[in-house]
Amino acid sequence: MSTSKTLSLIKRESFFDDSFFTDAWEDFDKAVQSILDKFDSSGLKVDVGTRSECRDLYSRIRTSKIDEDLYASQALQITEKDGKFQAVMDVKDFSPSDLQVRVVDDRVVVEGKYFKKSEDGTSTSSKSFYKEFTLPHNANIDEISTALSKDGVLTVKAPKREGDAAKPSGAVTASSVQQSVSSSVKQSSSSVQQSSSSVTSSSVKKSLAKESY
Repeated sequence: MSTSKTLSLIKRESFFDDSFFTDAWEDFDKAVQSILDKFDSSGLKVDVGTRSECRDLYSRIRTSKIDEDLYASQALQITEKDGKFQAVMDVKDFSPSDLQVRVVDDRVVVEGKYFKKSEDGTSTSSKSFYKEFTLPHNANIDEISTALSKDGVLTVKAPKREGDAAKPSGAVTASSVQQSVSSSVKQSSSSVQQSSSSVTSSSVKKSLAKESY
């Protein structure tokens, strides 16, 4: 039987203004860079000096692409190193009240919802967000922690279980096709619901996508 535990989200200050997130800054820069490389042809590179400009460009890309696909333009970086696991992702477009992080057996599940009103305000669309991460075999599931910055960056961390030998591996992005690490990412189908007053249209489901690294 599966065991499930909902994790408490620690609310923090803005991501790059809060030293609590220092060890995740580089990972998020890499996540943003992967989206710029994918959708922008300017060749702009993320570093400390260009970070603000790059984040603004990323935000514009995300805004223009999110209605087509919740996942393709999302900044997301997974790192597995020395038995420790860390995920950092942009979730600012999802309703904070519907954002949930759970531990299910040896997996971390992140769920949320994205809402958008039509231009005339008569209907609302919603999409369900789902990401699933399989943790390293020697990650300490009992010590998993999560934090959410007020500008919408989520971090999930799992330390190495004491007494276990680590299998070295590097950082991987959500856009990686294949990496020789012992974790996997799954994203669920997303449903789109249109509502006008008390009328709800049928859901549109996207296909399940899997990425492993």
